[in-house]
Amino acid sequence: MVGWGANQYVSLLVHYREEHGFSEVLVTSLLGVYVLSLVPALLLGGRYSDRTGRKRLAILAVVLSMAASIALMGLAFGPVPLVIGRLLAGTATGLAMAAATSWVKELSQLPWDASSVPGSGARRASLLTSAGFWLGPVTGGMLVAWAPVPDILPYAVHILLCVPLLFVLVRLPETRTRQPRPGPHRAKQLAIGVTPAPSDSGQVTAGGHKRFWVVIAPAAPWVFAAATMGFVVIPEMVPAMREARLAYTTVAVAITMGCGVLIQPLARRLDTTSNARSLLTGVAVVLLGMGTALSAILLNSPVLGLVAAALLGCGNGLLMVGGLLELQRAAGPDELGTLTGFFYTLAYAGFLAPTVVAFIAQWVGNTSIITGTIALCAISLGVVALNSRKHLPQALERIETSQVV
Repeated sequence: MVGWGANQYVSLLVHYREEHGFSEVLVTSLLGVYVLSLVPALLLGGRYSDRTGRKRLAILAVVLSMAASIALMGLAFGPVPLVIGRLLAGTATGLAMAAATSWVKELSQLPWDASSVPGSGARRASLLTSAGFWLGPVTGGMLVAWAPVPDILPYAVHILLCVPLLFVLVRLPETRTRQPRPGPHRAKQLAIGVTPAPSDSGQVTAGGHKRFWVVIAPAAPWVFAAATMGFVVIPEMVPAMREARLAYTTVAVAITMGCGVLIQPLARRLDTTSNARSLLTGVAVVLLGMGTALSAILLNSPVLGLVAAALLGCGNGLLMVGGLLELQRAAGPDELGTLTGFFYTLAYAGFLAPTVVAFIAQWVGNTSIITGTIALCAISLGVVALNSRKHLPQALERIETSQVV
C-alpha cells in the first residue's frame, strides 16, 4: 500500500500537464522530488529498525503514506501541496522499504514461518512491493480517465484501503528486540556497510560487503530507472502518441509494472550463490529494452514503445529480486535494515531519470539522450560481469566457521 501511494502520482502526470497547465519539467520534478525525503528515510530508517525493531516504523510508514494522499488532494491551492505530499510519500516509502522489507524477510523464517525456503523473504518483499507500484498507477489512471473528481478520488481510494491495513499490522509480531546503541567505531562501520569479522591475523574481513559495493551497487540504479523510463519517458518521446498520451501512459504503466511482477518467479530461479547471474540478466534485459526504446523513437512506433516498456519492466523485476537475494546473503542480522536502506537508496536514484531527461531534453535530442543512457547501462553491465564471482559471502562464512572449530 505504501508503494501504491508512492506511484499513483504517475498516472496523474499527463492530467496535471494537460488539465492544469503544469510544465513538463514541473510534473517530472514532482515525480522525483520525493527522493529528497526518501533517501534519508531509507538510511536512517534502516539503521533505526536494526536497533529498535521493524513494526513501529512500518506502521508509521503507512500513516505517512495516508498523510501524503491527503496533501496531494490540495491541488486547488496550487503546486505547493503536491510538493508536500510527494515529500511525505518519499518519507513513507523510505521507511517501508528499509523496515518492512527486513520485517518480511524475518517473518519468512523460523520461528515465525516453518514452511518457507531460503529466499522466500526476498521474493515476497519484492513481489508485493512491485504489485503496489503496479496497482497504484493503473488504478489511478483508470479513475482519472473514467471517474469523477480525478484530482481527489485516486488519493481517497488509497486512504480507504490503508485503514484496514493498520489493524493488520498492529496484530503482527515484532521480530527484532531493542539493541544497545553502538559505540562510535561500530557506528562508523555500520554507516559504510561493514560488518567486522576477525580473521586468523586479527584483521577485519568483509567479503560480503565488498560484494555489495562492486556487484549490487552498480546494478541497483537500473531497478527504478528501467521502470520510469518505461512508463514516463517512452510515452513522452514517441511522437505518434502525443495526442493520446494519457491512455498510452496508462497502458505503458500497466505493461511495465505488470511485467515487473510476472517476471519475478523466473528471477528467483535464475539466482545462484556462485555468481551474479540474476543481476547480469536483469541489466542485460534493461540494455535490450533501452535499445528497443531507441528504435521506437527513430521509427515513431507506439507498438515498439510498448515492447520496450515490457522489456524494461522485466528488467525491473529481475533486478529487484536479484538485488534483494544478493543483499540478504551479504548482510548479517544486525545490519540487514541498514544495507537494505543502502540498496533502495541506490535503486531510487534511478527514479530521478525522467527529471534528468526532461531537463537535458531542453538542449539535447531524444535519440542522443537514449544513446547516452544505453552507454551507461552497458558500463554497469560490464562492472557487474567483471565482479560477478568476486567476494562471495560463502568465503566469509567459511572463515568464520573455521574460527569456531
